[in-house]
Amino acid sequence: VDEVIAMEVPNKVLDGVLHDSVVVAALNDLDIDPGDHQYLSDILDPDNSGGVCVSELVDGLRRLRGDPRRSDIVTVDLMVRSMQRQVGAIDASVAALVEQLLPSRDAAS
Repeated sequence: VDEVIAMEVPNKVLDGVLHDSVVVAALNDLDIDPGDHQYLSDILDPDNSGGVCVSELVDGLRRLRGDPRRSDIVTVDLMVRSMQRQVGAIDASVAALVEQLLPSRDAAS
């Protein structure tokens, strides 16, 4: 079972099976928005690794089911805000390192 869960489906294969009427019917039965079908490989592979392992596929499809809820939007908003703070902290750290490594312009004059 662990081997199956770890198997990776290449994005090209995933894109190819989306033209199969049985797959489209299954996605519709799962209440996955038909507008999302053509973007599934992009949606389910956010790190752009070129493939989706079976566990990511199952988890991603589960999350895509049904209409978006307010809690989904709030969760994404909170994650983006957290990432913004982290990027800001990284930026400040890099700026401090650059300041330490490069001679100051005032000292050079």
